[in-house]
Amino acid sequence: MFRDLKLILLEVKRMKKVWKLLMLVSLIFLLISCGKKKEEKPLIMGLSPIANSEKLIEDTAPLHKMLGDEIGRPVEGFIATNYIGVVEALGTGTIDFALIPPFAYILANKKNGTEALLTSINKHDEPGYYSVLLVRTDSGIEKVEDLKGKKVAFVDPSSTSGYIFPAVILMDHGINIEQDITYQFAGGHDKALQLLINGDVDAIGTYESAVTKFAKEFPEVTEKVKVLEKSDLIPGITLVVSSKVDDATKQKIKDAFLKVTSTNEGQELTLKLFGIKGFQEANVDNYKLIEDKLNKMGIDIEKIK
Repeated sequence: MFRDLKLILLEVKRMKKVWKLLMLVSLIFLLISCGKKKEEKPLIMGLSPIANSEKLIEDTAPLHKMLGDEIGRPVEGFIATNYIGVVEALGTGTIDFALIPPFAYILANKKNGTEALLTSINKHDEPGYYSVLLVRTDSGIEKVEDLKGKKVAFVDPSSTSGYIFPAVILMDHGINIEQDITYQFAGGHDKALQLLINGDVDAIGTYESAVTKFAKEFPEVTEKVKVLEKSDLIPGITLVVSSKVDDATKQKIKDAFLKVTSTNEGQELTLKLFGIKGFQEANVDNYKLIEDKLNKMGIDIEKIK
């Protein structure tokens, strides 16, 4: 009996040691987990569909990495099927910030309070970019008036350089876009350029550096395409942020873009991707030019969906 009691006491003593060991291990794991920084949710950057979505995500990955390193949070890309898709995603908070054309910013600002942080500077140090009407070099089209009765491809109804400005150029030269031409929306600047190269349309509206941007995809473009007319300077591609993003994060996003484009590597990348050399503070008064063009076209922003 005493022997059994002794064995029981020894077992109890052993179990106490096991429990102490388990408590120690648990405490160590608790301390380790408390010491670890909680992994933050990635910030989502939206982009307009200027080119094939999969390729654009791939091409912009280095930019997302640079921005994420500066912000201190991962950055991932989001490409909508059209400009309105980006506007809606900013409103719902599906994306946190975006690089979009000025007309898309005006829409987003009026619809959901999206804020403009920065506007782009082009390679000539101008605060904006240009729209152009392009035609084939062998088309025989020498002036804008020659486009009457022709086929024209625009990019998207909400594209500044791919619709609004080239449409106003046509109007300024006496061409009624609803009556004097046949037009279509290509759905992307690269797609519009492809239509022109293939001879499916007689002219397209796009941004000035599109020929350089897509020269790799279309090696023949520099020989087959020429500029027919160039627009006024358009307020730059705009860095915008969703109204659902807190002020501290807004500032980090803004600072990251300024820092990245101040480096040779970052500047080279944004020039290659978007024709953007850098950024400066956005001046909302400059966007009145876009609204004037919209009024000339009879477009009511409130009715755009």
